[in-house]
Amino acid sequence: MDNQHFVVKRELGSPQAPSEKASGIMRATPSLAPPSMRSMPQASTVGPTRSQFHRSDAPPASTVNGHATRSQFHRSEAPSYETRESEADPLMMEMRVRQSVRDESVPSSHDDMQQSFTHRSFTDIGMKLKACNDTVGELQQLGIQHVAELPELVMVGDQSSGKSSLMSGLAALNLPRSGGVCTRCPIHIRLSRNREPVWQCTVSLQLDYDYCPTGPIKKSDVTKANPFPPWVKKPHRESRSFKTIFDKAEIEEVLRWAQVAILNHSRNSELFVPGEGAYAKETTLEQAATETEAQFSPNIVALEVKGPSLPDLSFYDLPGVFLAPSKEEDEYIVQVVKNLTSHYVRRERAIIMWALPMNHDPENSISLGIIRDARAQNRTIGIMTKADLIQDSASWLAILRGEKHTVGQGYFITSRPPDEALESAAQWEQHFFHTGPSDWPNEFEHFQDRCGVELLTKFISRRLSDAFTDSLPSIKLKINERLREVRNRLSELPELPHNVEHEVKSSLLRFYSDVKDGIKDNDFLSEWNTLNKQFQACLLKIKPTCLVKDDDPPPVIDLNMSDDDTSSVTMVDTPSNRKRARPSDSTIRGTPSKRSRAGAVDMSPIKPENDWPRASQSMRATPMLTPPVPNEDQSPFRQFYNLGRQGLSIVSIRQEIQRCQTPGMPPDVIPQNVYDPLIQKAIRNWQPALDMYKQHTVALYENVIYRALESSMSSFIRRNIYAMSREHLKSFIAENEQRQAGRLTDLYWAEMEGMFVTDEENYTRYKEQEELVLRRARNMNRLRVAGFAWDVQNGNSEEDRAKQNDFIRKHLPRLGDDPYAAEIKVAAVVRGYYIAAAMHFMRSVAISMNANLLKPIARRSLDLFLDEKLQISEAGRDDSIYAQLMEEDDTIAVQRTQLRREMNKLTQAIDSINQLEISGGGARRPFYNSGALGSDMADMEVDSVMGDEV
Repeated sequence: MDNQHFVVKRELGSPQAPSEKASGIMRATPSLAPPSMRSMPQASTVGPTRSQFHRSDAPPASTVNGHATRSQFHRSEAPSYETRESEADPLMMEMRVRQSVRDESVPSSHDDMQQSFTHRSFTDIGMKLKACNDTVGELQQLGIQHVAELPELVMVGDQSSGKSSLMSGLAALNLPRSGGVCTRCPIHIRLSRNREPVWQCTVSLQLDYDYCPTGPIKKSDVTKANPFPPWVKKPHRESRSFKTIFDKAEIEEVLRWAQVAILNHSRNSELFVPGEGAYAKETTLEQAATETEAQFSPNIVALEVKGPSLPDLSFYDLPGVFLAPSKEEDEYIVQVVKNLTSHYVRRERAIIMWALPMNHDPENSISLGIIRDARAQNRTIGIMTKADLIQDSASWLAILRGEKHTVGQGYFITSRPPDEALESAAQWEQHFFHTGPSDWPNEFEHFQDRCGVELLTKFISRRLSDAFTDSLPSIKLKINERLREVRNRLSELPELPHNVEHEVKSSLLRFYSDVKDGIKDNDFLSEWNTLNKQFQACLLKIKPTCLVKDDDPPPVIDLNMSDDDTSSVTMVDTPSNRKRARPSDSTIRGTPSKRSRAGAVDMSPIKPENDWPRASQSMRATPMLTPPVPNEDQSPFRQFYNLGRQGLSIVSIRQEIQRCQTPGMPPDVIPQNVYDPLIQKAIRNWQPALDMYKQHTVALYENVIYRALESSMSSFIRRNIYAMSREHLKSFIAENEQRQAGRLTDLYWAEMEGMFVTDEENYTRYKEQEELVLRRARNMNRLRVAGFAWDVQNGNSEEDRAKQNDFIRKHLPRLGDDPYAAEIKVAAVVRGYYIAAAMHFMRSVAISMNANLLKPIARRSLDLFLDEKLQISEAGRDDSIYAQLMEEDDTIAVQRTQLRREMNKLTQAIDSINQLEISGGGARRPFYNSGALGSDMADMEVDSVMGDEV
């Protein structure tokens, strides 16, 4: 054969003759597959017969008398006449073996073709296959299906159809095979051969839907417009990393926990990471699977697996469809799972892997009905699982021969016993189908080239790669069109400042500086100081007044007695001899009483207590407790000035003393527990005034902050940074106000505990001063009741006050000892302590306000708070937030963010495709459409055809 050319021809559109060895020409036989199986390109094998090597990926070409027979040559997978009749010219493919001797200096017309069929070129086919499938996986993970539909492998099947075992075989992983969470969401597995000896699996959550429950879900809630209630489609995919592992033994546990995380959509997925998350550490997997928020999720758990012995493949595994749930309330899930399967099957570029177990009746397959409804039979590969449990061989043989349940990509047969270890499952399957006696019926001998996961893996890998290569120009065109559209839409949005990060940071720095300056500003300090004085004046003005009038009958006095004879005053307390003064309601505030008779001098010359008494030398020596109050007429506390009116009376004090006295106690001893109730009653009036003080202080504080915001961001008032900052500042002020209110309440209740004196000197001074005032008012009241008329001027001058005191000293001895002297002393103690407590309380409140509300701003509490709320703190900062802050409104900001996120994904997609094209993986391989053949079988065929020189 040294001088013989070995030629293979394939003419489309013309009959093909049988093999002709004599002429040295081998012609491929026409395809005898059913029309439904011809819609996708089939594998083409050239040259070798069954005797040369025993495996082929094509089903038997013909049957004789109902029995399958083998053709001398495998059927061609070139497109049939029907599928190519629209082409004007037939496609001619020719291959000739070079002669043994050739002049290297003479160019050959076959050099290029010969070069393309060297062993190395067909070794490159495996690399190109890897590049194509890797690119498909990358594009799928980017989530660009809304732009261009991608070829994808989708595993579907009924419950208990053996999908999990089949998936484990395809992925070379121990995936969960039992029920539970592993059936309640889709799984995407991307396998990639790695030259490094390290095995690695990265698990992530791909979130295309939000969980929005509104109550119990009913079957009627599942509609065409709402196929997966209560899940709602998101504008764009969100990907969350879950865990990366380097030990295959961990994959099952990690995958189960990832699905628990995806079923608890509102919770942080980090809680469920095994060995790391708090929830995963405290809860068993079995318990976690029963306590999920959702019973089902259309979101995806994605596995990216890299290893030295993996096929280059990516595929989806969907939950198995079923007819009846275990609980009646989960009836809606039946239709939801069907909708999910239909959603994936209806994708025009999806290659369907339909699992049907050989121990069940194929007529009962729910999945087949979904495939037929979607008219996806031509894109479907039938995978018969559980071959070791086969029932009714005749029915399955009929399916394999294409007599019923026809699918476009034919059928494969697998068997993966659940009790077989993953490492030995492939050997077990090889032995079961191909060697030695077994339970596998002999009738299936003719379909050995379609038996086993290994052959299935090579077939679907090639199918995915070919489908992607065919659709690559269309995918790239659509991505580029969408990319141009996104860029145009971005260009139409309002322009942002040139350096958004600089603008944001600069405006915030100005704001923080303005706030700190505002708190130190003299105007602010002056306003706050005025408020402090007004609050202090209010507390002193609501000091409890004391009613010094008693209920005893007035005494009868011998008015003929000389005024100088005060040593023997005779009082006859009989009704006939009484001379009564007109009753008066005079209180310690010195409310003027009416004259007792015509022409009498006013009996109440005492000045109101607001102006401290100056009648005696001792009183004049006492400094004023309350300095003049600025803007008192505009004081916000004026409404509370009367709260202390008649807070005490000598009559009620006597009643309290009597109530608290214990048997045997001397009547002149005042029980200690008399004072606390009276003091607490007086201090209780502070509460409304304290609330008013807090509100006005916070208002001043708030005004400083908002004025600083407006001045520092005057040019950005229409942008998000201003609105968002103002909203967060509102929260900041409210939080600080609430905390400060708690501190002030603590101070208030500390005073309400009762008497506690530390400043004894001031307390004693206040008490003595109050006793002088109270006793003078009491004396005047006694004289008025006894009928004495004033013969002095009712004035407030020093001279008038001195004359009044002289009048009291002259006539008071006629009345004898005061029966309410003890009550006056008690009232003096209460009022003296009240003043000391009020002064201390006012000081404590002002110090607390200053230390906890105003000063923290200078310590960067506001800076840290706002930076965190605006998400520009160094921890976990996303640089895109600066652009969002500079947008003119939230709608534009969200739109810009979404468009930029999409643009990044599309750019990555184009880069992946360009890289694939540069490597040569995106070009169709000339003269070779392997279809069902794997790369190693392709190499075998080339060796058989080309070999050494012949």
